[in-house]
Amino acid sequence: TAVTEIISATAWQRYENKTLVAEDELPWGFLPVVHIQNTLQPFYYEGISDVETLIPLQDELNTRLSDRASRITFQSFKMYLGKGIEGFGDRPVSPGRMWYTDNPDAAIEEFGGDSATPSEGMHIAEIREAMDKTSGVTPLVAGVLKNKLGNLTSAVALRLTLMGMLSKTERKRFTYSEGLKRVCWMVLDILDKANVCRTT
Repeated sequence: TAVTEIISATAWQRYENKTLVAEDELPWGFLPVVHIQNTLQPFYYEGISDVETLIPLQDELNTRLSDRASRITFQSFKMYLGKGIEGFGDRPVSPGRMWYTDNPDAAIEEFGGDSATPSEGMHIAEIREAMDKTSGVTPLVAGVLKNKLGNLTSAVALRLTLMGMLSKTERKRFTYSEGLKRVCWMVLDILDKANVCRTT
């Protein structure tokens, strides 16, 4: 059964399979809906999301970190190649293990392991920096302290550094406060009209 309910400021209707089965008047005089935009965006009902623009960057970061984890899993172990040493394969390589031989050309070569990849680390750092810039949340706000704090020794210096984040937080505080005021007003008005809690 397909059920559709239509609610307006003065009445409501219930349809089942496109057939009107119930309707009544509403004494409220308003729609019991409060819309709070996360971040204001002109001409858009839903507003701006804090994370939508970060999704492609997060996907890229996940890919790079998965590549790194896979590489470490399959390449982190070291192997040793013994040349000109008799019985090298009979004893495992371990700390303090010694071999002796009369062959002057004998050698033990180490290969494998998780070799350094500066380009990979740089790419991951660049993605994280791009996420910080896109989100508008500086690493300092998130509690990540990089390099030296320099002149961040006074409240004024910190305020200047965090000005963007503070203004964004203040705008959200105002928007959500107005929305919560509207919710409280609606609840009290409905309770008053239902004679549950008189407020007038």
